Amino acid sequence: MKLIPAAAAVLAAALTLVNVAGAQTLPTPPPPGGVASTTIFDAMIAVARAARSNPSAEQNAAFQYQAAIQQYNAGDYDRARMSAIAAMGAAMPAPLPAPSIVAPAIPQQAYYQMPLLVGPNQADAESYLALARRSMLVCGSAGTNPPQVMQQYAAAAAALDAKNYGAAKSNSQAVVDYCASANQALATQAAAAPQPSATLIPFTPYHPVPLATLEPDPALAQSPTPVMLAPAPTPAAARHGFRL
Repeated sequence: MKLIPAAAAVLAAALTLVNVAGAQTLPTPPPPGGVASTTIFDAMIAVARAARSNPSAEQNAAFQYQAAIQQYNAGDYDRARMSAIAAMGAAMPAPLPAPSIVAPAIPQQAYYQMPLLVGPNQADAESYLALARRSMLVCGSAGTNPPQVMQQYAAAAAALDAKNYGAAKSNSQAVVDYCASANQALATQAAAAPQPSATLIPFTPYHPVPLATLEPDPALAQSPTPVMLAPAPTPAAARHGFRL
């Protein structure tokens, strides 16, 4: 069946809108800081894979991913993690029907696994980005991520989403190198700081005195108690029969 020119134009415009929507750049995942941020990072990887392996499901997955980013920025980490899991599930194609009507004995997963990699270049870019994200856990002083590190991290994530795997690897390598240099400088500064004295304080030997011995200690022996003798009765008392 042939389409009339008007219908063909409408269909072409619709396909163009879909392609433009599919080419949108995903928001940068949050820096490492907990279970929610790690799940959102995995969801970003899943959506980036689905853009080529499963374009029909990529739109819904991207919507769930953006919701996870908004919830994470609002401080609702539990809902952000659930939205990220939903994004990973939406990025996978629908499962094939079971060949048997008998329910499987093995429990099914709570959500689907991430789509397969497209090629080795994509695998290398994802590995470099994951290594950069891990390097940000310890990047100089604790709890600080310099702005240049965040910019390189965002550029690497955007390049991976845009299928520019060379730029994703180079930006990720820049993050790793910067964090390695920052850690080296921090270690050098800590080594140059004055350290406490390591000289041991001498202790006087201690010899405890036994609590009991086989022979009594003369110094601890008690002196005998003198016996009080009664005075002799007087003649008058003896005569009357009184006795003291």
